[in-house]
Amino acid sequence: MTGVSGVRVKGIYSTALTELLVENGVTVVDASPQLKARFGNSVSSRGVALATIKDREDRRGVIILGRKDVVERITKILRDTLQLSPIIVMPGELYATYVCRVVSERTVELPGGSLGLLEGEARVGELVPAHIVSFRDGRPVLKRGVAVVGTYARLVEGQLHGVSEHIREPQRTALLSLVEKAGLEGWGVRWRSSARWAELSELNAELQKLKGLAEKAREAARYSDHPAKITDGEILVFIPFALDDKRLLDRVRARRVTTVPYHHLAKACGEKFSALVDALESFSRRLTDEQLSNRILEVLEGEVRDEHMRILHETPSGKVVEIEGAADVVSRRPLIIKLRRKIVGKGVYDGLGLPKEEGDVAISVVTLGSYVLPHAYFSAVGRLKGLYVNVNTPVETCPPSVVWYVDAYVDVVWSREQGLRIVDLEELRNSRVFSDSAISKFEAIAQEVFRFLKDNERTLEIEPLALLTDLTIKINFFS
Repeated sequence: MTGVSGVRVKGIYSTALTELLVENGVTVVDASPQLKARFGNSVSSRGVALATIKDREDRRGVIILGRKDVVERITKILRDTLQLSPIIVMPGELYATYVCRVVSERTVELPGGSLGLLEGEARVGELVPAHIVSFRDGRPVLKRGVAVVGTYARLVEGQLHGVSEHIREPQRTALLSLVEKAGLEGWGVRWRSSARWAELSELNAELQKLKGLAEKAREAARYSDHPAKITDGEILVFIPFALDDKRLLDRVRARRVTTVPYHHLAKACGEKFSALVDALESFSRRLTDEQLSNRILEVLEGEVRDEHMRILHETPSGKVVEIEGAADVVSRRPLIIKLRRKIVGKGVYDGLGLPKEEGDVAISVVTLGSYVLPHAYFSAVGRLKGLYVNVNTPVETCPPSVVWYVDAYVDVVWSREQGLRIVDLEELRNSRVFSDSAISKFEAIAQEVFRFLKDNERTLEIEPLALLTDLTIKINFFS
């Protein structure tokens, strides 16, 4: 392998995460000019990335992808550092090859009995060699054919050749020319960005090695009579950062460069707010941290519009459920929004077991920074039917019309028929994505909600929305 190898870090969290990695002895490679200027000889502007950390598309967290041992080291550092954020490791390895048993039209059984989704048609009972190409709602999606992963390239059966977008001309043409001469009929090569740093002779040697591994894997798959893993792939991890941890990363970043409070919260909201952060940091010495905090929060809260809003309820598995309704901004500081929506369709209310009826209305109390998001359900004549208090990471706003959080499994519910209850507590306790300290905190929040509502049960039936508003202010990151 050419030169140094390590971890590549990109995106709005790159300075804070690089600081954590360097502190823990992890080599950071392929560093941007900005990171190189900030960290000097502690990082390398060249080198082979065995794992990459980059922003999620919505910038509310990061994605980690790479070799298993390297990714596990990164996630251990983050698990030991982060306070509340879930660390979601996908089941299966990206571009690993498996022999799968088809159990229904599009569903396959992988080793260990886990299930995946197969692209294309297959016969029930058939054993199919396939590789993981993505994940959908926490379940692997596979495509027929063998794949093998190398340091500089990936070889996939039956695919077209391609080159990483990070490699420019004339190197792109040289790499594609190398593939054409390598005798890889039936295999597609995807050159990775790390190929930039290697000599052509080293790249050609890897192609020949991958070809040999791919042919052996295809032969092994042909003779397998049960679901089995044939080749290794890469580990994929998602980490949505809770507001607690965005602030923690602000403080980590501040050890290396001037950083205003709520730097990462604002940066995640897009370029408009990113520019505000850059401007404030350029003359931050003239203002106190409290003044800087107030300025950023005032802008974020002030940009939220009335009329319509979307709640992005992200589950700990990474699935996002959208709740939409008419929004009424009750207060700007603190930001409190009442979201009203008509209930459509039949069925029962989750956690309450009460029937949905024509004319029912749900009103949700959304408060910036709250660890809870309560929903009150009313009948067509305005009678309170039940309450559902969601426990979550602190509610964040992304103006003009979106709020977001990560659900914490556990909820507190109330109805006249069944009284006050904590539900799904065991699901939280058995969670594999939250740390022990996060589980303890969420459980303590659920208990606090229960006590608060129990102590105010009479008021609950008379003025439920006022009581729920007080609850969201009381159990809040900013309190």
